[in-house]
Amino acid sequence: MNTKMLVVNRWVRWLHIYSAVPVLLSMIFFAVTGFFLNHTDWNLGQTKQYEQSFDLPDTLVEMDWQDSPSLYALQVLNWLDREHNVRGIKMEFEWDEDEPLLAIALDSPHGNQSIEVFPDEGVVEVFTLSLPLLVMLNNVHRGKSVSDFWRLLSDLSAIFMLVFCLTGLWLVLINKVQRLTSSAWITLGSVVFFLSLYLMH
Repeated sequence: MNTKMLVVNRWVRWLHIYSAVPVLLSMIFFAVTGFFLNHTDWNLGQTKQYEQSFDLPDTLVEMDWQDSPSLYALQVLNWLDREHNVRGIKMEFEWDEDEPLLAIALDSPHGNQSIEVFPDEGVVEVFTLSLPLLVMLNNVHRGKSVSDFWRLLSDLSAIFMLVFCLTGLWLVLINKVQRLTSSAWITLGSVVFFLSLYLMH
């Protein structure tokens, strides 16, 4: 084996070892949650529902929400987050001038919350759907209602995992002693994989 190939193999081996290190926990997380995603019919815990009612502070009662409903919704959410630990990742809102009513929907991996704000009455009603831990983790695996930071982390993890797999394949194929056996297992695995994809259609 020439010197250039030895250098390449050394670098590939280094990449293979260290590409998995920064995302080791991510690999374990996606493997475990991926297993549970294949068994959605299992009982993964009990979903909880509950309702809360709060009085709006005077500053929000006196605020003219019809002038700027979006600003008013943000002010209400900021107050709920700070005082009552009500928060989410995704937020949608709509207002009904006839009621008057401001409806806010919050979504996150661990559940969702429907918030109804009655400015004239100075009352906020919060309806919460709280998902079990395993269901929440499955939602995180799928990237459902997650933060941009988690999406970035997932993308980086995927890149590192791809590097880990490709460098591992390289190291297996350059091993003359195990090349034949390894190639047979790779071929068998590939056939099973593509056959499974074909049978799903």
